[in-house]
Amino acid sequence: MITIEEKIKLFYKLLTQSMDIHLAEDLKETEDNYKYKIQRLKSVADKEAKDIEEKAVQRVEVRRAESLSKSKVIIKKDIMALKEKYYVIFMDKFNEKLAEFVQSKEYKSYLSNIISRVVTEIKSFGSCDLLIYMSKNDIDKYSDFVKAEINKEISFNVSFKSNPDIIGGLIAEIKEKNIKIDSSIDAVVEDNKMYIMQTIFEALEVGDYNG
Repeated sequence: MITIEEKIKLFYKLLTQSMDIHLAEDLKETEDNYKYKIQRLKSVADKEAKDIEEKAVQRVEVRRAESLSKSKVIIKKDIMALKEKYYVIFMDKFNEKLAEFVQSKEYKSYLSNIISRVVTEIKSFGSCDLLIYMSKNDIDKYSDFVKAEINKEISFNVSFKSNPDIIGGLIAEIKEKNIKIDSSIDAVVEDNKMYIMQTIFEALEVGDYNG
């Protein structure tokens, strides 16, 4: 016959075994949950770290692109400033040479060619009053010559007026016909300004490459 004490011990043993089984199951479940949570947290952390890294790379690339763009703009401005500087220097020298040419012996022949072209344009208008604009120095030196050259071809009433803005050459005007022919050296230079600038800039660029 099993005593009460033996029954209690057996019950305790069965209870303990049952608790051990449940405890082991609980521990395994807890461990599995823990591993899952750890893995999930690691995945989240890895994703956040990757996002941060990608954003950091993007910021670096954006800053690099901005810096490069700014550098290109600065370099372009510096090049344009340098070209403009050399253009001004060239034009100063060029104007000095023009002033020398106006005082040279060849200048009179240049005036003769201008007069011939002007007369060709206006001789169809018949006898008119023709006003010639020249520099004061040219009027003093060449007014008689200019008048004689014009009247070789046509009979015009020629008068002169000084223009301080004219370096050389002349401007012919027939007021009653509302006609003005600008054959001044200044007009020739202005008409060819873009060509002069382009030629100077191309020469500077060739100099850069050969340097």
